[in-house]
Amino acid sequence: MRSRARGGAVGRRLLETAIRARPLTRLRGLTWRVLAGMNAAESDLKALLETSQDGIIVERSRNDFTTLLRNCELSISQAGYNTVMETLQARARAVVVPFSQGSETEQGSRARLLAERGLIEAVDEETLSPERLAAAVERAAARARPAAPGVDLDGARRTAELIRQWTA
Repeated sequence: MRSRARGGAVGRRLLETAIRARPLTRLRGLTWRVLAGMNAAESDLKALLETSQDGIIVERSRNDFTTLLRNCELSISQAGYNTVMETLQARARAVVVPFSQGSETEQGSRARLLAERGLIEAVDEETLSPERLAAAVERAAARARPAAPGVDLDGARRTAELIRQWTA
């Protein structure tokens, strides 16, 4: 089980909520790894360490993140492009909480479209609570690992192909 956020106040709230949701899930007996992100403030990392309990590992980041993702029971994260693409590629069961403050709509749209296709579970940031997150974890954990997502994950190749076409 792993949780990840890029850092900052929004990421800290998600990670603290994940820690509080753990006892409410069928995955409570597993070790949970919380990755705060390279940009997390030292005070946020300290607060996460203080909130954590036995069976929870809090770290800033890991070089082997994609390996962890491929081998985790379930992932909880925000819905940033890179994280979602890595999650789909790893075929990990996942719960996402898209960042939606201000005029941000990209993460919410991504999460909604993937949830509609049954590839992830999504929880709105505005209604985030340990209980809602735990319910989403339960739904995601009850599923088999996702099959190949049917989403083109080779964006770099496709971008290069389009640039060649446009410049020809």
